[in-house]
Amino acid sequence: MKKEKTERTGKKQVGLEVTVEEKELAEKVAKERGLGFSALVRLLIKDEARRLGIL
Repeated sequence: MKKEKTERTGKKQVGLEVTVEEKELAEKVAKERGLGFSALVRLLIKDEARRLGIL
């Protein structure tokens, strides 16, 4: 019997290519802000969008 396909509800993922040093720096910044790496990236994107007048 074939299973029915269900619609995925999870968030999309984005891959970033960074150096070891860039990753370590980003993780330090995130930790200092009390955020995870993904939350930091989302915050920075929103901040830049506001700065540019997009949001």
